[in-house]
Amino acid sequence: MINPLLLAVFIFGFLNIGFSQNFTKTEADSILETVDTISDSFNKIKILTSYAGKHRYTEPTFKLIKKAVLIAEENKKPLLLAHSYYSMGNYYYYSSKTDSSLTYLNKAQGFAKNSEDPLLNPLILASKAGLYSKLGAVILAISTNIEAKELLDKIDTLKLDKETIFKLKGQRLVINNSLANLYNKTEDYEKALLFYDKAYQSALHLNSIANASIILGNKGDLLNKINKPEEAIRVIQESKKMKLEANLPKRFVGTSHLNLADAFSQLKEYEKALKHFDTAYTIYIEKNHTDGLMRVATDRGLLYNILNRPELALLDCTKGKKLALQANDAEYVYKACNCLFKANKSLGNYSEALKNHEQYTAVKDSLFNEKNIRKITQAGMQYEFDKLEAEQNLKIEKEKQKKNAILLGLITSGLLLIGLFIFFKKRIKYQQTIAEQTQALQKQKITELQQKNKLTALNSMIEGQEAERLRIAKDLHDGLGGLLSTIKAHFTGIQNQCDEFNNTPLTNKTNQLIDEACLEVRRVSHNMMPHSLSLSGLGGAFEDLGEQLKQQGYNITLEINNLPNKIDETKKIMLYRIAQEALSNIRKHADAASILLQLFGFEDQLTLIIEDDGKGFNYNEAIKKDGVGIENINTRVSYLDGTIVWDSDLGKGTTVTINIPL
Repeated sequence: MINPLLLAVFIFGFLNIGFSQNFTKTEADSILETVDTISDSFNKIKILTSYAGKHRYTEPTFKLIKKAVLIAEENKKPLLLAHSYYSMGNYYYYSSKTDSSLTYLNKAQGFAKNSEDPLLNPLILASKAGLYSKLGAVILAISTNIEAKELLDKIDTLKLDKETIFKLKGQRLVINNSLANLYNKTEDYEKALLFYDKAYQSALHLNSIANASIILGNKGDLLNKINKPEEAIRVIQESKKMKLEANLPKRFVGTSHLNLADAFSQLKEYEKALKHFDTAYTIYIEKNHTDGLMRVATDRGLLYNILNRPELALLDCTKGKKLALQANDAEYVYKACNCLFKANKSLGNYSEALKNHEQYTAVKDSLFNEKNIRKITQAGMQYEFDKLEAEQNLKIEKEKQKKNAILLGLITSGLLLIGLFIFFKKRIKYQQTIAEQTQALQKQKITELQQKNKLTALNSMIEGQEAERLRIAKDLHDGLGGLLSTIKAHFTGIQNQCDEFNNTPLTNKTNQLIDEACLEVRRVSHNMMPHSLSLSGLGGAFEDLGEQLKQQGYNITLEINNLPNKIDETKKIMLYRIAQEALSNIRKHADAASILLQLFGFEDQLTLIIEDDGKGFNYNEAIKKDGVGIENINTRVSYLDGTIVWDSDLGKGTTVTINIPL
């Protein structure tokens, strides 16, 4: 979006007003003395309010505005009152006194409605919209800007002089751009694009190449945001050309290169993207533009990860993360941590990868919560501003009532009726809200009960499965295993008694089949309920799994660290079953040569990482195709209140990361 300071300078440019930060009380006193020598009240107020605006409504300008208000109230002319109250409203806006600002802007609006100045009322409305936007009441800001725009559109330009027409075009530019930015905030991207186009046309009509180029750049950034990279490239390149033509500071051109890099990255034209990233980086280094450096370093690092250049990704994203932490920019801390996690993992720096993954997860949750809080706050602010505006209007009405006793009675009666109407309307609305909330709570309770029943059923099913596995394992080992051993002994006895049976192909084959049956029964029994889990614990069971995989020809890397001394038996069995299921999927589908199996404890949780170098798969497609193995793993992790992340790319293997609370 356009920099607010740049817009302010643009607006003051219309009024032929300069900008000074060194305005003193002595200078203010000198202006007051000069104004006292002028007889015309309108010129007095024009000089006083113009100086206040020129010096950005700093503290010394309060004397000038107060004098303008006194002159206007003595003359009681609506135009003078509107201008002076508007100036006072702006002073309180820049002083962050929002209640007072809204009071005076409402007063100014009341006197401006019947003013002969057609631009005054839209100007006041635009200031009110800025106030609402500043405090988060985005919807109210949009509606107020639209009201101002409608008033501007109704003005008959044939009756205006050239200076007023120029100011009218300037107000249209500011309002269109404000609406574009506000719709962007509310994620109404179609309307945002529409008003960026209108703002751009307004800038062209004013021959303002600089503002047109910036607005066009904002449109390109939005096109990137809504995944229209081809159109974004065309718009951003035109914006860049205009920025160079307008001789804007280099950092604006750097922003164009950064946005072009994002667009080419979306199109997977990575070499072009790198070229623009490098150009933007050079500009930001030259100008020491830390915000730009943070963005380009992080985004370029993410691209290096895609290009399988983790060393360069590590350098860029380390710098990007440092700058993001300094700027307290949660979005770029989140992006940099994700980049560093992938780079460190590719380089085998697993401890650093884990550290950044934990930060990435924490910031991700924080951003999600922050977004929800912002939405709730915005809704609350919207309600409070509706209420505040009604109260301010009521105050204005009360002030008018004092001027006429007869009118006071009529207005009091009217306000009483309005108040009763509002009261009953709000009461009805309140009752509806309570009913809706009660219904929502009931639905929530039903949902929670259904989830609880589902969890109970799942618990029973899993416990039943494990009990059945144990029973079958014992039956196989004690029953069928013992029976096969007896058959083996009897057959050996027959061989010893009958010499003609010794060393014949049939007897040798029969011996071999009996031995294979005994081994198969032992293997199935072990898989159903491994003895190593009960004898050697979770670590021993995983070592047994690794040994089995080695025997099957896999290149196994097994890492077991910091396992707690006491782990709940259910969690031991579940983790073992999860590992069994995942390894079974690798054997069946992955075509892998190497497998990494990590199990370690950290603080109050267990982490299991299983990684292979197989052919990978598309997770969403696998779920749609009834991926029973994946669903079993997800179900068991959910049963343990854990989290699971599937990271798989076609041709690049698969990594499964599971965290289980202790």
